[in-house]
Amino acid sequence: MSTPISGPGPARQSSAPQPDPGPAGPAGLPFNRRIRIVAEVLDHPEELDLLQQVCDVMGWPIREALAGETTVTTDASWTLRVLEIRIRAVRETAVEQAVATLDTLAQNAELSLHCRDATLVERVQRPQIEWHLRGRRKPLSRRISHALHLAIRTGEHDPHAGTVRLVRVPTGLDEPRPRRLARTRRAARAEFSHHPLALRRLDPEVHEVGSPSVSRSWHVLAVLALVFTATAILLLGAGLWPAVGLDNPRVGGPLVALAGSYLLGGTLLAVRRTPTHRALPWLVPLAVPLAVPLVPWLGAIVQRAYLSPFGVRPTLGSDGLGNIQAGLWVLCVFVATALLPVAYLGWMRFLAPSLRVQGPWLSWAPAVTLGLGMSMAFSLLILHTAANSGAENRALATAGHDIPDYFGVSAEYACVEPTSREAPYYGASPPRSIPVVIFGQSGDRLEFWDPAANQNTSIRLEDARIKIVPDSDSPCAKAAQ
Repeated sequence: MSTPISGPGPARQSSAPQPDPGPAGPAGLPFNRRIRIVAEVLDHPEELDLLQQVCDVMGWPIREALAGETTVTTDASWTLRVLEIRIRAVRETAVEQAVATLDTLAQNAELSLHCRDATLVERVQRPQIEWHLRGRRKPLSRRISHALHLAIRTGEHDPHAGTVRLVRVPTGLDEPRPRRLARTRRAARAEFSHHPLALRRLDPEVHEVGSPSVSRSWHVLAVLALVFTATAILLLGAGLWPAVGLDNPRVGGPLVALAGSYLLGGTLLAVRRTPTHRALPWLVPLAVPLAVPLVPWLGAIVQRAYLSPFGVRPTLGSDGLGNIQAGLWVLCVFVATALLPVAYLGWMRFLAPSLRVQGPWLSWAPAVTLGLGMSMAFSLLILHTAANSGAENRALATAGHDIPDYFGVSAEYACVEPTSREAPYYGASPPRSIPVVIFGQSGDRLEFWDPAANQNTSIRLEDARIKIVPDSDSPCAKAAQ
């Protein structure tokens, strides 16, 4: 990536002081991007000395340009210098931030310097195989006796037992795996023979060099745990936990503990030794207050989806325990589904640490993208489930049965009688002989649903007399003609 910048200008620039550059800092601060800049500076001793002082303060290496290193040419009164600017920046904007930082420092120091070329320098992530030094496996009787020896006399230890990391050997992925393993094994043995460990002599009769490969059963177990957790989240999102008996604390409690352990453990394994791991102590406490107003809002969306088959809007001021339960339902499913691919990635990296490959499918971007996509799909599944529950309860009311509560949405039955024949209303005509279903008052109007006509109606409270009845079979007195 190369970014040409402006050409030479006056010998000395004088401008108003600029604010200190943000992305860079004093020497010793961490950085995640290195940008190689070819700059031209006025070929005067005081200018070169001032540039050296600026680079020393910022902790940036600086040197003269080598012969043939760059195609940038300059005038006789200018000379080229190669700087390595170290900043913390996003990859896509690292070059622009580095150039802006250098330009700001040059203006503040009144330094005659111009950036001529800028390139992002990144270390190539090569796959590596990590070999371990192990004691040769003994017969089963010998291993049992050794285990008993360790259990009885814990103060002593067999110097040939255990595992010691030997060496990481770079390898490629364009050759067959058996040949790759054999070649890197020979390289590991050669490396260890030149640098032996204390009390660890490489004896073919005692030691063997092997990769810390995990048995296939552990990988199968990790995949089964993934399927198990995904199925549990899917059943929770579809509202089927009561149908399979998971609403019982004795059954659902261990299931939640297992799924939570898989998600949290895998997520911590995925983010360890990363900047995200260092940010977790303040990210998690910050997310908790943000989720407080989010829970009732999500609960209101679930209630609105449930009432959509009735054609009735949720009433104001209906926030309560049911509303919070509905919001937590959506939030838990969303978070758990978003963490599912990340947790699986963490477990795979933990179970197969010998092959270090930085590929597009072993990075954070695909895992987070897949997790967010699944979270949105599972959240829509919750709304679809709520709408289906509303349709089922509407059919139940049409058949003459009472409607059960649903996450704080409680149906009431009322006899509605208009105060006059000309009372205005929206929708179907209010029935006078049978009770209607209402879900509370909405402002100065009343929205209700007629089970007999399978239609909804809206009328002003001042235009009707309302009497709450205990159930849907209660009789309603006909209005006087």
